[in-house]
Amino acid sequence: GTLFRVTAGMAASDGSAMLKKKVWAVVGNHGKNPVVGQLTERLRSHGKEVFRVNPYNKPPAEFSSLKDLPDPESVECVDLVVNPTMGMDVVEQMAALGIRNLFVQPGAGSEELSSRCEELGIAVHEGCVLVELPAGRL
Repeated sequence: GTLFRVTAGMAASDGSAMLKKKVWAVVGNHGKNPVVGQLTERLRSHGKEVFRVNPYNKPPAEFSSLKDLPDPESVECVDLVVNPTMGMDVVEQMAALGIRNLFVQPGAGSEELSSRCEELGIAVHEGCVLVELPAGRL
């Protein structure tokens, strides 16, 4: 097959392609849900730039929406750790900003969410960063 480089703004073909992305936003209830912090730390341990977004607008997250990020277009992948209803809003923000990759943690996904992403041209991978991205640097 033909090799092609996945660049920012392009949808990844699968989870492993997504995990190669360098700039992430973790959207969840940082500070309340310990998993959200673990996801952030795991991604950072692999040398990724991670923005912390909490739709509940509570610290330690610096941002309450993707739109609030200093350079939202630079985000290559969003890790979703909120309920699917909130997730739908995140997906609409992603579409508006041109973010094309969504990593959906267990419990954050729904059929509605996946089909909306398909309509918007956003790649969806349902999985867990903590499982698929091993501890310790690669």
